[in-house]
Amino acid sequence: MFLFSQQLKIGSRSSKLALWQAEFVAKQLKSLGIDSTIVPIKTQGDKIDKPLYEFGGKGLFIKELEKALIDGQIDIAVHSLKDMSVFEDKTFEFVVLKRDYHVDTFVSFKGNIFELEKHAKIGTSSLRRQAELLRLRDDIEFMPLRGNLDTRLKKLKSGVVDGIVVSKSGLMRLGLYDEYYMYDLDVVVPAAGQGVIAVEFLRDSPFKDDLKKLEDEETRVCIEAERSFVVQLNASCNYPIGAYAYFNKDGEFCMRVSYGFVDNLKRLIRFSLCDRSPIFVLSKVVDEVLKRIKQ
Repeated sequence: MFLFSQQLKIGSRSSKLALWQAEFVAKQLKSLGIDSTIVPIKTQGDKIDKPLYEFGGKGLFIKELEKALIDGQIDIAVHSLKDMSVFEDKTFEFVVLKRDYHVDTFVSFKGNIFELEKHAKIGTSSLRRQAELLRLRDDIEFMPLRGNLDTRLKKLKSGVVDGIVVSKSGLMRLGLYDEYYMYDLDVVVPAAGQGVIAVEFLRDSPFKDDLKKLEDEETRVCIEAERSFVVQLNASCNYPIGAYAYFNKDGEFCMRVSYGFVDNLKRLIRFSLCDRSPIFVLSKVVDEVLKRIKQ
């Protein structure tokens, strides 16, 4: 039986997407018979408009929420898993919900990535996305672009850039996805944990057994492999590195990974493998990428 005698306090960033995710978690809790209320919290990452790697990484999106957990202002914090550091703090624990959409989506009113004019300007601050797009078109130019989805779409509509790249999951969750001018980039390896909602709480929380009922076991196996790949390559989430794991229709565990170089984004290592053993697949892709880095 759930232990809460009062409403569970859910901490969330205050963007539309973050609040959608918090409300989604609230509905999942409600299905377990748990009432909750959402506490919006502004994070440092919401206040800056420059690339995150210039300010210490994606932890900027979760620092204030984790402080609120420690201070007892909230009981759980809801995050996009890809915003959480792969180097975990033992103070906290998290569960993951079932992943919906993992892919990146290219958005442009001028056609898909191959239809744009030469030296087209693409808005993205992600080094991973830049490295992946340069593999498809080495003439395109990049403009740093941050902010919530509405802000990015507004800049695209105003003509500041010819195209932007964003996560499909965000577009779908906010009902913004439009096949008329949005193109899924299935060939691009997404960030580790992309498309997964995480619910974080204190490791010694008396409620964690109940919160673990939200966990999707298959998603957990996949994101553990993705995040382990990033850790074993000793890279942060802001490095040009991607990892996506999944089970195929034959029940095999598969991984697609990419590893880029900050000083030369046109050099990108990519590798993929399927096998019955997730441990074997992870070990093999790490060994292969490390071998290619040294070449």
